[in-house]
Amino acid sequence: MKRIIAVLLTVLLFLCGCNSEPGQSDKKSGGWLLTESEIEEAKNFAGNEPESRPDEYICYISINCKTAINSGIKNKQSYSFLPDDGVILPETKMEFTDGETVFDILARVVKENGIHMEYTGSKGLQYIEGICNLYEFDCGSLSGWIYSVNGWSPNYGCGQYKIERGDIIKFEYTCNLGEDLGFSVNS
Repeated sequence: MKRIIAVLLTVLLFLCGCNSEPGQSDKKSGGWLLTESEIEEAKNFAGNEPESRPDEYICYISINCKTAINSGIKNKQSYSFLPDDGVILPETKMEFTDGETVFDILARVVKENGIHMEYTGSKGLQYIEGICNLYEFDCGSLSGWIYSVNGWSPNYGCGQYKIERGDIIKFEYTCNLGEDLGFSVNS
């Protein structure tokens, strides 16, 4: 039942956030891959281009569950392991190679830091189910993990977003479809 709700929530988020025709279908995973031009168009529409980029292939990533902590989840014994301040990984400098995605960076940083992560999907359609044993729906039917790059939460999967020099990536737990993080479903 949890997986059915997760799929429905993912489809809802995807459909509500898309302003253009979907890209090519990925029949194996049952989702939609956006074309490179659709992704670039979305980035440009959001104004997600820092003024200047460093020369090095460096990005920054952080992971937090502050909204879950603020919701009182630590009062439940099974979540007492979560950090009091909600910071699972403070902003961390990461090197990357041309063509790597947000998912690639996340997978590498959690492995290097011994942080539990669980996901479904492949080939650009990875869906983050849980980080640090905090899962989607643990704080209600609208809760789960959301990512942003340079303050913008893309309306497509983290496995499709190719990193650029200087990008600031945040994975944050939301208790209300991103509204508690300042994002709307159509952002």
